[in-house]
Amino acid sequence: MLLEPNRLASYLASKICHDLVSPVGAASSAIEFMQDSASQDMRADAEELLESSTNKALARLQFLRYAFGSMGMSRGAAEMHEARAIAEGYVATHKGRIDWDIAAASLSFAQVRVMMNLVMLGMACLSREGVLNVSVEQDGDTTNMIVIASGPRAKLANNIRTALNHEEPEDGWDPMTIQPYFTTMIVDELGGTFRFEEGEEQVQFHVKSI
Repeated sequence: MLLEPNRLASYLASKICHDLVSPVGAASSAIEFMQDSASQDMRADAEELLESSTNKALARLQFLRYAFGSMGMSRGAAEMHEARAIAEGYVATHKGRIDWDIAAASLSFAQVRVMMNLVMLGMACLSREGVLNVSVEQDGDTTNMIVIASGPRAKLANNIRTALNHEEPEDGWDPMTIQPYFTTMIVDELGGTFRFEEGEEQVQFHVKSI
């Protein structure tokens, strides 16, 4: 099935809000606590919370600009050191860690957008512990990517599996399921192919020829 553009935009906006509401809310609470507290120790705790929440919100915002925003549609080649740092910062605000195996001279912004969305897919498969292995290689004029999410209880949720197959989940679309759908859509736009494999405490996402 194909989602209407207005519905797709609404669900993607909900996904962005979903990712940002927690750190932004924590920062707001820290500011209020600093204003109301007379204790120096409690103010210090609030300042620490404000700093960590602000850093978390910034890390997620930078990543989401690549994954969903116009940054992913920019012309030219992306700066890979920056892209990797942004992905690592985003993962650090959630769970798990990320390992890299990039054998590519450069990637376009559109290709980096696909990579960022594969990272998000992999993270959705992890529990509190786990690792994402991100591999990128070039084959002539095309690029192939593999993201492997592995760790204790790593698995693909039923609703995400349904969304990856371009079917509406049983409970309808939501911020968690719109992102898998969007990933397959942008891969299709680049003329590539997408598939996933499920194993024992491991899920693999493959993108070829983008």
